[in-house]
Amino acid sequence: MLQAIARGLKLDRFEPDRIVTSNLVKPLTLAILRGITCLYTLIVIISVWATTKSFSRWAMFFTNESYFGLTLYLVCSSIWSIGYLRQPVQERAQWLKNRSPWWGWLHWLLYSTVITYHIIVPIVYWTILNVGGSMTALATWQNVSVHAIDGVFAIFELIFNRHFLQPIHSVIVAAVMVLYMLLTFVVRKTEGVWVYPFLNWDQGAICAAYYLGIAIGLFIIFFVLLILHKYRNRWLAKRCAAVNADQQLESYRPQQSSYHDSQPTENAYQLHSQPQGEKTEYEG
Repeated sequence: MLQAIARGLKLDRFEPDRIVTSNLVKPLTLAILRGITCLYTLIVIISVWATTKSFSRWAMFFTNESYFGLTLYLVCSSIWSIGYLRQPVQERAQWLKNRSPWWGWLHWLLYSTVITYHIIVPIVYWTILNVGGSMTALATWQNVSVHAIDGVFAIFELIFNRHFLQPIHSVIVAAVMVLYMLLTFVVRKTEGVWVYPFLNWDQGAICAAYYLGIAIGLFIIFFVLLILHKYRNRWLAKRCAAVNADQQLESYRPQQSSYHDSQPTENAYQLHSQPQGEKTEYEG
């Protein structure tokens, strides 16, 4: 059953060395850069947790939930990199194959949500939700971190990693968003408030336009990112070969002129499963 789901979502096309390698820099450099961004997001999320009145208030905001996803992605990527770099170079490919494929598949799906949401969040916040007002220095830093710098980190990943996106994964990205929308109705029922003003159905037709616009925007952004990932990998193929010359990359085929992005070897990840006054807090 699980294998059928994996095939249906084309997860078996994933190649795990993409998690720990870059088209532009060596694996160690990528790990250091990600480690810095990971440390920053951890500081931010701990700060936000510490200054939020309750967990339920923290969890009601999509900004906070998506930022947790970003932090989780960076933490997991760093753990993968540490494990990878600890191995002798000639054993790294085998170490990746020895991991359970589900860790790589879930990581890939998490990446699909992270890269999409952290383009959407800054756009929605700065175009619809930002109303200005006075904030403390701490609240201002938190606000900028989760509504702007998160987008910078998403762009960093887009530039430096070697992932690619699958069209079918847009369904997962959208499904998570729908689940969040359902959560906002639960919050409305239990707390008597709408998490975000534009979700308020009392506005009439304009509210439906907001819902529809965000849904359409989500798919547009996802497929634009899909195209950018695909052509980035093609354009940087020679650079990737140079910086990863000492790595055994199954996801790179030197006999081909481009990456194995959209049409990988059948059951590619089966190989990998073998043994081997002032506001004192920002409003999310």
